[in-house]
Amino acid sequence: MRRRGLLAGLLLAGAGVVLVGVLAFSARGASRSTEDRGPDGVAALAGVLERIGYRVEGLRLGLHVLPRAEADALVLLSPPGLVAWPPLVDADAGYVLDFAAAGHLVVHATDRQDRLLDRLEVNYDPHARPRSEVADRTVASPTRPGLWTRSGPVTVAGRGGLVGEGLQPLYTAAGAVVGGVVRVGRGEVLVLADPTLPANGALSDPGNLDLLVHALAERVPPGGVVAFDDLHAGGGDDHGVIAYARRAGAGGALLAASLLILLILWRLTARDVAPSVAAPEPPTGGAAAYVRGLADLYERADLAPHALAVSSRSFRRAVEERAGVAWEREALGRWLRDELGDDASADFQAVRAAFARLFEQEAPAVGEVLAAAQLAARFESRWLGARAPRRRDRYAAPSPRSPE
Repeated sequence: MRRRGLLAGLLLAGAGVVLVGVLAFSARGASRSTEDRGPDGVAALAGVLERIGYRVEGLRLGLHVLPRAEADALVLLSPPGLVAWPPLVDADAGYVLDFAAAGHLVVHATDRQDRLLDRLEVNYDPHARPRSEVADRTVASPTRPGLWTRSGPVTVAGRGGLVGEGLQPLYTAAGAVVGGVVRVGRGEVLVLADPTLPANGALSDPGNLDLLVHALAERVPPGGVVAFDDLHAGGGDDHGVIAYARRAGAGGALLAASLLILLILWRLTARDVAPSVAAPEPPTGGAAAYVRGLADLYERADLAPHALAVSSRSFRRAVEERAGVAWEREALGRWLRDELGDDASADFQAVRAAFARLFEQEAPAVGEVLAAAQLAARFESRWLGARAPRRRDRYAAPSPRSPE
């Protein structure tokens, strides 16, 4: 009991030090809030929207006030720096999704994976575009003419890209999706892989202001309210003990102490834990259907790598959910042989080899990606379904018939 009490005390102390260290180290003055007039802020965008006739409201207390804000659109930007504080938690993502589902527009520009992207089933890839093809500012082309892309090309920075089964690609650069829209209920979430796109330093770049103004005009009536999440953009309160420690330069020391305590606690509490097997869901053939439905679009927009990433990600998730083990060659191999038999193992290797060949190609053909996705869908339908044969079923002794 004494050892458990000591361990609990260490855990609480470590959590407190980590919290203080992150707070003190992050957000050193710059933010992407509506009150920041520096290159990272969005004061210029807020001013333009007010001159157009919208009302701009900065949410400096967090997203829990969103249901009472009476806003018509929400702009959510990730903060500058390596650490996002406060982070987007599951409750925040729920507020945003409920807001969008009610028929509103959410513009989410980010350079990192967060809880909202998780809920939307969109992955942010920080290295989606090759370093050799990325300049300081890169022109991103629209995938096709339409409501969301009528402003023409936009200008983005960084190497990030987006991958998601429910993401409708809107803008691409060097073969990666840098902007797309996800339908949520009666509304939409416009996801951008560059949080600097609406910032003061990039708002005058070709296409950026036009994209935001045209997108908001579709959902915000004249005189409507556009809310900015200033808190999660780094524009929280600058008063109090944490703000003083940050200005005094104590953030680095606190963060180093936090990492040391975390390392000690990790060594004290490390133990083997049995994996929790997720309940399998019947496959829907989503990978093949998704690629087939957008094959023409991907071919025109040169998005075969994106389609390959989506289909392989869907296949991997389906296998992991059915197997209850991580995506490791030895672990999956043992599970396939023991649970489903040699035929399933051979089919799985064929799918894996097909995806591997495509990932080795710099520009895979859309037709080949579609063929690999269909092969994966056939594997899911045959071996991962609710009635898929199992090894123990095939080799079990037949039950005796009741006498007639």
